[in-house]
Amino acid sequence: MTTPRHKTGQIPLDLTPVPAFTFDSFIEAPSNAGAFNVVRAWPAWPAPAMMLLGPEGTGKTHLGEAWLAISHGIFLDDAHSRTEEDLFGMINRALRGDIPGLLLASRVPPTDWGVSQPDLTSRLGAMPIMELHEPDDDSLPPITRALFEQQGRTVGRDVVDYLLKYTDRSVPALRATIRLIDAAASSAKADVTKVFVAKVLRENLDLFDDD
Repeated sequence: MTTPRHKTGQIPLDLTPVPAFTFDSFIEAPSNAGAFNVVRAWPAWPAPAMMLLGPEGTGKTHLGEAWLAISHGIFLDDAHSRTEEDLFGMINRALRGDIPGLLLASRVPPTDWGVSQPDLTSRLGAMPIMELHEPDDDSLPPITRALFEQQGRTVGRDVVDYLLKYTDRSVPALRATIRLIDAAASSAKADVTKVFVAKVLRENLDLFDDD
């Protein structure tokens, strides 16, 4: 795991969580649009219990928390780590209509959870699954621009292309890097240009080195 470090004079890498998990702040892209549109369509869901499935950093927690805020249902993140008793009970409550809805999220397909109860296996197998994927080449530029816009900055395509060429392309890493660039630009009272981004990355390369 990368350990953030900084030299004297460097801008510390801010890894604090991004607040305000709302549908408005969710960055829609081809890699997640299907899941996004289904989740925000609540209460017009096809089933009272649904599942988000996708790799880490694809937006499952963001979507789940945004849905939870409007539905007051139950959102279980990392559902694969829950006990079978808890899962079975929550699914049954949703099916009976005792709660407004149930949304599970996991990076592991339910067929790989090692479930021993046949009834739970059946319920999980019948649950609609909405998949979120790693951003592809078409998704990454709009996601990167939106991350800059969340910091109140509009950047050119040359900045986006440069950043995607020379940094980790995962959304969590891009978010952290863009917050670093924003902090550096604010400190220097500078515009975020390709030249400035290159300078910030050169000065902070050790922040992204593995120990």
